[in-house]
Amino acid sequence: MSTRLQKVQDLLHKEIAHLILTSVNNPIISKSVTIAGVSVSKDLRYCDVFFTTFNDDTDKVQRDLNKAAKYIRLELSKKVYLKRIPSIKFIYDKSIETSQKIDALINDVNDKK
Repeated sequence: MSTRLQKVQDLLHKEIAHLILTSVNNPIISKSVTIAGVSVSKDLRYCDVFFTTFNDDTDKVQRDLNKAAKYIRLELSKKVYLKRIPSIKFIYDKSIETSQKIDALINDVNDKK
């Protein structure tokens, strides 16, 4: 991965996380969502934002975030100076759940020994 792409991803990660905390008027989103990572396409047209949440209804949170994506993109265009602001798609990051399941399985095997 190029250094420029990495810098753009880091910048978008920071700015999107800040916007969700301060500018989004949905209390479910602003209080329970954490941005886990950002992946930007090589041509900077598309941006996948991976998030985690403490809310049990992850589908609703994902729908609400994707509804707010246009607003977040507009606010990004005011704060970030890029030739093209990528379109944003929010995706629930299941890696934490998967790692917790693996950890539980390992602990279960160790307890049986």
